[in-house]
Amino acid sequence: MYDFDSIVNRNTPDDIKYEQIKGINDLIPMWVADMDFKSPPEVIDELVRVASNGIYGYSEADKSYDEAVINWFGKRFDWNVTSDQIIKLPGVVLAISYAIRVLTNENDHVMIFEPVYGPFRRCVEGNDRKLTVEELKIVNGHFEINFEEMERKIIEDNVKLLIWCSPHNPGGRVWSEKELRSVSDICKKHGVFIVSDEIHADLTLYGKKHIPMAKIAGDDCVVLTAPTKTFNIAGIQAANIISGNRAVLRRIDREAVTTGAFGLNKMGIAATRAAYIYGEPWLNELLSYIEGNIDLLREELKDTGLVMMEPEGTYLVWIDASAYPDLAERLLKEAHVRVSEGSFFGSCGNNFIRLNVACPRSILKEALQRIRAIL
Repeated sequence: MYDFDSIVNRNTPDDIKYEQIKGINDLIPMWVADMDFKSPPEVIDELVRVASNGIYGYSEADKSYDEAVINWFGKRFDWNVTSDQIIKLPGVVLAISYAIRVLTNENDHVMIFEPVYGPFRRCVEGNDRKLTVEELKIVNGHFEINFEEMERKIIEDNVKLLIWCSPHNPGGRVWSEKELRSVSDICKKHGVFIVSDEIHADLTLYGKKHIPMAKIAGDDCVVLTAPTKTFNIAGIQAANIISGNRAVLRRIDREAVTTGAFGLNKMGIAATRAAYIYGEPWLNELLSYIEGNIDLLREELKDTGLVMMEPEGTYLVWIDASAYPDLAERLLKEAHVRVSEGSFFGSCGNNFIRLNVACPRSILKEALQRIRAIL
């Protein structure tokens, strides 16, 4: 029903993913985590409708916005959310920074699990907090947590806050209920509040199911969500913080108002509402298409020396490239394929690359031919 095979021209001066690189005119960008697919037609139609009005004044999300968010999480995750549990913000990384500032003091320790999305580290250190890093272990081809080591470091560093990534970026883990409960129990035991980045929650694959951390940890966490990865509207900049802990929400909201970066713009409201009301059929077909791309990638990487971590969620694939030093640089220079360097996700990612497969299959095939040609 939906077209994921057509190639859309994104090569414009303001498109980060397709940023011009001197000397390269045939770049295939597979790095930034946005998709090369058009958003659901209902989202496009709604944005056109709002734009055609010609007036773009100040906006505030109304009851219909909250209802769309509430119904989406209720239906897809069996998660009961109420309007007074939602704060609207322009982005998830901004929300992480606000949470760090209101829930910790300078020089407090904040824990992250690496490898993980690079801005986690940046938010902690940029706010003059100390970083406690626990490295994820590769067991049976996917990431697992050493819970004893996690607890030891929490005690030693007197950790105050955990920034959690679920589903995991870059590893694609969809954490089990048992794992979530173990994380929650350790944090409760030692008074560690959880900030759970769940921006990829809708993008689960091969029958895996995402469980919001709030269903496990209750009021001892805030969950950061957004429609942006799901429906390819990252440039619209819209996110929601959800928590049953109203006191923490009030503190975050006050921080947002104080800094002046709060609420959503008119387009963010329109796109989010339309996506959550009408976007489910498109999403279901998208996930099937992404699985097909991952299946192709898996087949093409056989016998290459590149070891793919099987993703359970997201459209991002973590690949062990230790057999090929400086592979990301070589791919860019020799194959004109741009991937994310593993070091962006922490020093333990130095021998890895992250590859974004959310593109038309013909583009993926071309990229894989180029990659194989230089190995």
